[in-house]
Amino acid sequence: MRAGFQEELDELCNGIQSEGRLTAVAVSDATRALVDWSVEAFEATLAAEDAVKLHYDETEVRVETLLATQAPVASDLRTVLAALHINRSLERAAHNAARVAHLATPPPRRALVEEAVITDALRAMGDRGAEMVRTAVDTFERRDASAARLLSALDELVDRENEKIAHTILTMENNDPELRKWAARMLFAGRWLERVGDHAVNVAERTTYMVTGESTSAPSGSA
Repeated sequence: MRAGFQEELDELCNGIQSEGRLTAVAVSDATRALVDWSVEAFEATLAAEDAVKLHYDETEVRVETLLATQAPVASDLRTVLAALHINRSLERAAHNAARVAHLATPPPRRALVEEAVITDALRAMGDRGAEMVRTAVDTFERRDASAARLLSALDELVDRENEKIAHTILTMENNDPELRKWAARMLFAGRWLERVGDHAVNVAERTTYMVTGESTSAPSGSA
C-alpha cells in the first residue's frame, strides 16, 4: 500500500466516528431541551452542532485530498465515498437536532392528556434517534454490513411515534390558541426527530455499500 495512504484513510474514518458520537450527543441534548425545557441542554445542543460542523468541513477536505492525490480504487474508493455520504448524513442529523432544540417551549397548561402523549412520544423519538445514530456509527466502525435492517426496523418505531404525535394534534378538541401554537411547534419537532432516524439509516446503508459494494436501497432525502 502507498506510503501514508492507510494513515490518511484511518484519519478519515476516525473523524467520521467522532462526528457520529457528537451527533448522537446533539440529539440527546436536543430532546432534553425540548421536553424538559433545559437551557443547559439547549446550549449543549448548539455546541455539539458547531463541533459536528467542524468535523464536516475537515472530512470534506480529507475526502477531496484522498481522491485527488491517492486515486483510491475498489474497497478503498468505496470507503472514501461512503465517508463522504455519511459525513453529510451526520451533519444533517445534527442540524435537525439544533432545529428541535430551538422549538423548545413549555406548554401553556400542565396535566392535559394530549400534552403528555405528545411529550412522551417526542422523548421516545429523541432517545431512539440518538441510539440509532450511535448504532449506525458503531456499524461503520466495525464494518458491519448486517445492521441496515436493524436500523430500518428501529426507524419504523420512530415513524410510529411521529404518527402518534400528528394524530393527537390533529384530533385535539381544545381550541385554546396558545395550546394550538405549542402543538404546532411540537409537530415540527417530531418531523425533525423523524429525519434523524432516516439519516441514521442512511449511515448504515452506506456502510453496507462500503463493505459489500451492494446498495441496500435508495438514500433518503437530505433535509
